[in-house]
Amino acid sequence: MARLAFAALFVLCLTACSSSKQSATSTATTTGPVKSPIVVKTPLSATQWRSPVSVKGTSILSGKLTAEVLNSAGKQLGSKETTPNDGRFSVEVPFATKKLIPGTVSVHDEDGEHTVLISVVLTP
Repeated sequence: MARLAFAALFVLCLTACSSSKQSATSTATTTGPVKSPIVVKTPLSATQWRSPVSVKGTSILSGKLTAEVLNSAGKQLGSKETTPNDGRFSVEVPFATKKLIPGTVSVHDEDGEHTVLISVVLTP
């Protein structure tokens, strides 16, 4: 009787395991990388910047873009708006810091639908 119960439990476990694998496989989708309509050329990641940070790039968006300098906690240290001209944008974003800190340059559209983040080092 114990062997029969063990066999039944084993079959039940195999059935449950195989059906969960099958459903996970059938619902999984693969997509390629999503190309952002905002491309930041400078600053490069992991570069060190004194104020102001020069933010340059391209965008296929027609509205305003906002470039922000953030500290590692996400607090805004500086911000400037720009509008792409012939698909290119360039803006100088002043900021203030008292010591060398990790930071982020964020460039986003008006709706916040598209955002590019670049890790940088900020220096006084």
